[in-house]
Amino acid sequence: MDKDRLQEYAYDDYKVVTNFETYNDAEQYARETGGEMIEVGFTDGSDNPMPNDTAKLMETRKPFRVGLDPMYEVIYSEDERFQEMAQNILEDMKEKENDVAPEDWIADQNIATGDRIIVLRDGEVNTVTTRERIKFLMRGNLYEIGVKVPN
Repeated sequence: MDKDRLQEYAYDDYKVVTNFETYNDAEQYARETGGEMIEVGFTDGSDNPMPNDTAKLMETRKPFRVGLDPMYEVIYSEDERFQEMAQNILEDMKEKENDVAPEDWIADQNIATGDRIIVLRDGEVNTVTTRERIKFLMRGNLYEIGVKVPN
């Protein structure tokens, strides 16, 4: 587990830790710290997570989900369509940059690793982004698994 990526939010008697890469990472962190797993939401433009189980993350064992206007479709990295779409996006980018040599494609890393998501609008790629940017750029809601730890 990459603890450098974790974010902490301090409250009076406890802190909430978020930004886990996987659900299992959150479980491990809760065990190691004696914390309690909770579901939180960054909604209505809030910078601080509040308890919110709208996304039912514990039921689905997902580390996060985003809530966007219904005109958007969100493709998460675990979705079977994700990798194919990411490859197509990479190839389109290469063509636009006139960089179509196959050896260059092999050298490229996945364009959408970690918590990246693909957002579609009307069936077309709208953006490739991260969960954090959803809050600010698309005015979306972000729901995450958090670990509540006493101070």
